[in-house]
Amino acid sequence: MNLRLHIFFGQLLWLISVLNGKSFQGIPGYGRNLVIKAIPAVEDYQSDLYEVFMEPYFYELGTGLPVGGDRSQKQIELATPRPGLRAIVHLRADQESEVDGDLVFTQVVPNGPVTIEGNITGLPAGLHGLHVHHSGDIKDNCQEIGPHFIAYYGRHGGPRDSIRHVGDLGNIKAEENTPLNVKIFDHLISLTGPRSIVGRSIAITKSEDDYGRAGTEDSALTGTSGPAIACGVIGYLN
Repeated sequence: MNLRLHIFFGQLLWLISVLNGKSFQGIPGYGRNLVIKAIPAVEDYQSDLYEVFMEPYFYELGTGLPVGGDRSQKQIELATPRPGLRAIVHLRADQESEVDGDLVFTQVVPNGPVTIEGNITGLPAGLHGLHVHHSGDIKDNCQEIGPHFIAYYGRHGGPRDSIRHVGDLGNIKAEENTPLNVKIFDHLISLTGPRSIVGRSIAITKSEDDYGRAGTEDSALTGTSGPAIACGVIGYLN
C-alpha cells in the first residue's frame, strides 16, 4: 500500500510540474520539464505529429558528458572537453565505385541541429543524392540497405521541404578529380531519440536526387537518384 501511495504522489508531482512549466529541484527524475514538439498536419499527406522528450541539458560548445552533481542543474561541470555528441561513418565503395571518405556528425545541443562534415574522394563529377537508410545492415554491398529512414509518415523530399523523410539530406556536388569537402547543417536528423541516425546506414547515390518532384512513384520514394555507389554504418565517435 505504501508503495502505491509513493507512486501515486510521485506521478502527481510530475503532472503538476508539467502543467505549471516548473521543475521540482532535488526530486530524482524531476529536474527537467517534458517538452512536446509539434509538427503541423499537411493536408492529404500526414496528420499532426507530436514528439515528447525531456528538456535537454544545455551544453556549451567544446563540452562533453556530465560527471556527477545534481541532475536538476542544467549547467554542469564536465570532464574531457568535447564538441558535443559526435558520430562517424566510413564510406565504403560499392563493387563498381572508387568512393572513399569519412563523415563526422556533431550535435552540440540534444534534440538540436546536426552538422555533417568530412571529405570524400572518388566521386564522379556532378550531383549525387545523400540519404540515411533505416537499416544498418549493408551486408556484402550497398544495394541491400533497404528504404530511407522515414521515422514519421511522409513522402520523399528535399532537406528544406516541410514534408520529407528524416533521412533525406539532399545532394552533394563533386568536381572532376577533386576531393569533395562536405559541410551540411540539418535540423531533422538527430544523434539521440526517435530521430537518431546512429546504427543506421548512409548512402551516396549514382544520380541526382530530384526531391520527389518528378511525379513518379520512384521519385516519391527515392528521388529517382539511382543505386548507391558508396555506403557505411553510422556509429558514435568515441
